[in-house]
Amino acid sequence: MICKKCGREYEDDMPKCLWCDAPNESLSSQDGDDASTADSEAQEEAYRESLKKLVDPELERAFDDNVRRGKSAISWTKFQIVLNILFFFVGVKTLGVIIEYYKNYTAASPAVSSEASTASAIILIYSAFIAIPCFVFIGKNWLWVYHAHKEQSKFTETFFAPWGAVICYYIPVVNYFVFKALLENQGNTLKLLGIKAKTESNKLLTWFFIFNIATPIFNYLTFKSLNTPILFISTILWIILTVLGIKLIKAATANEQAVHDQLENNRINKKVEEIIAQREAV
Repeated sequence: MICKKCGREYEDDMPKCLWCDAPNESLSSQDGDDASTADSEAQEEAYRESLKKLVDPELERAFDDNVRRGKSAISWTKFQIVLNILFFFVGVKTLGVIIEYYKNYTAASPAVSSEASTASAIILIYSAFIAIPCFVFIGKNWLWVYHAHKEQSKFTETFFAPWGAVICYYIPVVNYFVFKALLENQGNTLKLLGIKAKTESNKLLTWFFIFNIATPIFNYLTFKSLNTPILFISTILWIILTVLGIKLIKAATANEQAVHDQLENNRINKKVEEIIAQREAV
């Protein structure tokens, strides 16, 4: 080590110059870095400890409300499954008649048969019947995923903004990443709060991803050919995909419930401590 003050050489590990007692700047900077690292680690540890005792009634209510939204979304999703199964049977009975009519249609004889008219009317009436439940189902899921990402962003950095999650929620394949990011961030939050996280199996997300690819393909084939076997396969795939989605919502909602319970316990414990402190003061 060359001393910057006197220009003489001394050992690198010595705290100061042998000749002029000037401090060894390289060792000083290392000590400063070590102290800075220790301070940052201490601050991070203190932050984690403060989170474990976090009391925020507003945030507690927000998580409780979204747990209710998640349960409501699941209920409406199950109802939508029933409607789609009924739609399959309605389609089997009516689409064949409509297809047969269009196959035999000619400009010379444009008259619509009574069977084709009845089949078309049934399709239209049933579509109108399921329209409102379908919109409610979509809205309930959107509302839940929006607030799920919104509340989660208060603890950890999220890849999807709340409105981004809403936009991507019904886009095939992309919604896989919406769920994946949400569950991963929720797991990190549970760890920060000192809650034992129930890790969701990657197999569930993997199957959700696979059916996210297969279902749109068969939906396209169904609309293209209106073939009953393909319609049946498409319906089965959609049901499986939706059931997997329900399981993912349940997993995310369970995490939200765990955070709510922790915040509730913290609030109660703080209240108890305040009461004890007041009694001891008297």
